[in-house]
Amino acid sequence: MEDLIKILIIEDNTQFTESLKNLIQVTESMECVANYFSAEEYLDCSLNKTFDTDVVILDLHLPYKSGLQLIPIILSKMPNASILVLTQNNDYHTTLEAIRLGASGYLLKDSSIVSIRRTIKEIHKGGAVIDPQLSRIVLQALSGNPNLEEKYLLTNREIQVLKLISMGYVKKEVAALMGISYRTVAQYSEIIYKKLQVPNVAAAVASAIRKGLI
Repeated sequence: MEDLIKILIIEDNTQFTESLKNLIQVTESMECVANYFSAEEYLDCSLNKTFDTDVVILDLHLPYKSGLQLIPIILSKMPNASILVLTQNNDYHTTLEAIRLGASGYLLKDSSIVSIRRTIKEIHKGGAVIDPQLSRIVLQALSGNPNLEEKYLLTNREIQVLKLISMGYVKKEVAALMGISYRTVAQYSEIIYKKLQVPNVAAAVASAIRKGLI
């Protein structure tokens, strides 16, 4: 008989949470010990209550505090637990950051029930699982492969900033159009220069055009 895997869920979507709980309930070797709808709810409850947890299923897009911010906190409170990120975010930069912070698994929410169940069991045994849609480019990045496809070099948000800049908008105008702060646009710009290895806006735009990024 398989060991009972005790699972804690942190997910703000009620319907998806119920689907996960149903999956766990019908799986003989699994038990849901608790679920929370936000990082704050988990943090408040964990001050007074701790659970014997083997696997934490974590969404990234949570209210107020993101799932990425929560990963090191969870591991500090439950160092023996494995974290499975289950999200709609298919950006490989986010995937890499989640793994760097300590997640053992990363699946997209459109994964099959069979895949989710199998991944829970795999990471509980000490394995590491990355969604097949992301695994190739992530493994290339982790291995330092210089042939990593250039279309993944910039995030969608960074490409959006660069496109607006290439159209002649200044940073203040980009901030207004995107609904973000001037400081955030400036930070995006610095990241873009660093990734493209260029010194300024003109060079960044030229480099991105050559690479087919914009």
